[in-house]
Amino acid sequence: MKRFYLDHNATTPLDPRVLEKMLPWLQSGTLGNPSSVHAEGRKTRAAIDFARERLAKLLKGKPSEIIFTGGGTESNNLAILGLARAYSHRGKHLITSAGEHHAVLHAFDYLKTHEGFEITVLPLTPSGKIEIQSLAQAIRKETILVSILSSNNETGVLSPMKEIGALCSQHQILFHTDAVQSAGKEALIPSDWNLTAMSLTAHKFYGPQGAGLLYLKAGTSLQSLHLGGSQENQRRPGTETVSAITGFVEAYEIAQQDSEIERKRLYDLTESLWNGIADLPGIQRNGDPEKRLSNTLNVSFTHHQGEELLMGMDLAGLAVSSGSACMVGSVQTSHVLQAMGIPDSKAQATVRFSMGRKTASEDLPEIIDRIRRVILSQR
Repeated sequence: MKRFYLDHNATTPLDPRVLEKMLPWLQSGTLGNPSSVHAEGRKTRAAIDFARERLAKLLKGKPSEIIFTGGGTESNNLAILGLARAYSHRGKHLITSAGEHHAVLHAFDYLKTHEGFEITVLPLTPSGKIEIQSLAQAIRKETILVSILSSNNETGVLSPMKEIGALCSQHQILFHTDAVQSAGKEALIPSDWNLTAMSLTAHKFYGPQGAGLLYLKAGTSLQSLHLGGSQENQRRPGTETVSAITGFVEAYEIAQQDSEIERKRLYDLTESLWNGIADLPGIQRNGDPEKRLSNTLNVSFTHHQGEELLMGMDLAGLAVSSGSACMVGSVQTSHVLQAMGIPDSKAQATVRFSMGRKTASEDLPEIIDRIRRVILSQR
């Protein structure tokens, strides 16, 4: 039985072209430490510097604004903890939203519990968005940082980034975004959104796992989370992984080449998928159907069980995720869907379909047929 991978928001397969660029750095018998002064070290340093320059050009920024990390979670933690601590002399009030990834929410919780910061968590509308008015009302004199994701990993809903950025700029507030899901799917130019910081990770756009990036606007102070060497301009110590960095920039560059065509193709695919299952009993589409990532469809089924749904889909050859977080064999109701006011009876029986490059239109009828058979067999 042919399997269909519909979980690209969780991770994407490594692009063979990216692997080809990484292999020389994985196989080299003379790979030098980029901090070393000998020829092998200088060669590795040159590769990292070249990657940094390429990424800066793609983001329309400066090479000094690029910090390589080990992934999206580290980038989010470095941005939130590092900025909050560096600017705490100005105030200790921070703002985020109820729909953030746990890498963001847990960082804010830590600052509140252990370091005395005040946190305002903005609510979500039933369509999964934040209202710009609620952000404006939450801003205080002592507000120093706003962190709002650019697109939600569960529902795909897009945030009003230009409006948020303009508001933060008006009040001279630092603005960070977790753009992990947007990378490779939406145009990302930090200056267009008045961003102070932006987090990315390569495995969401067909790059290697364990390769992350934090964009940090020039002139912005940041307190490092780790102690050690002076790598990444003393902001992220530790020997850089040249293979991962090379893979990151190659994957990101490839993702930009056909982004407009791919976005339209995936949008049409998700709409066709929805139209093929919309008449199933108890079904509900979650999140704004238009202002969303092109590849994401989030649906709930009343009177179904989340674990049974996922197991049924898997047995039917469909790799999908739930709207819930599966932890140690148990299913927890999605905090995003709860924040949208979706009852637990529906939130616990949610499936996220996230398509990618190898999701073909000719496969859609078979995918729809398998979904329908799973749902109807579990009534």
